[in-house]
Amino acid sequence: MGAFTGAIIVSMVVICFASSLRADSATPFETPGATASATPQEISTESPTALATPFAEQSAAPSATPSASAENALEIEVAGLRNDSGQVGCSLFNDPVAYPRDDSKVLSHVWAPIHDGKAVCEFAGLQPGPYAAVVFHDENGNREFDMNAFGMPKEGYGFSNDAAALFGPPTFDAASFNYAGKTLYLVINIRY
Repeated sequence: MGAFTGAIIVSMVVICFASSLRADSATPFETPGATASATPQEISTESPTALATPFAEQSAAPSATPSASAENALEIEVAGLRNDSGQVGCSLFNDPVAYPRDDSKVLSHVWAPIHDGKAVCEFAGLQPGPYAAVVFHDENGNREFDMNAFGMPKEGYGFSNDAAALFGPPTFDAASFNYAGKTLYLVINIRY
C-alpha cells in the first residue's frame, strides 16, 4: 500500500471515529456521577466521555510492580509524552460494549500532572475483573481532546495494552487487562 493510500485510510478512520464525539460535551472526559481515587499529585478527579482517538502502536502486557501509594491500586503510567505541558486524562472502562465511546459508562476518570515526560494515573478501590483504559495528553490544559479541521488528533492519545486501531478504536478485548484486586502497574505509550 502506498503512502498516499495509507494516508487516505488513516484520514477516513479518524474522521469516522471523531464523528462519534458528542457535540454537546465540553471535553472528551465529562460525565456527571463517576468518581476516582486521586493521588496528591493529581490535578483533579472527573468523569469522562469517551476518548476520540483511534490509534495506538505497540502491544505491551501489564506488569505487577510494587506501589508506593494506595494498597491494591491500579496505576497507569503514561509514557512518551513530548513535553511536560498540560496534564494527562485517564479513563477506565469495565463495560466492553461502552469502550471507548460511551461517556455514560466510564467507570472512573482522573487527571494527572506530567513530570519528565511521564504521568501516573491511579485508580483505587477497584473490584477484580477485566478493564480497559484510554488516555490523552491535554497539552494546552483546556480539558478537551483537540483535533484539526480534518478530525486528526492534535494531542497525544493511547489505549491500554497499547492496542492498535485500524478502522476505528480498538475493541475492549484488544485493550483489556485483568485486574486481580492487587496492586497492578501498567504502561501506556502515548502516540502523537
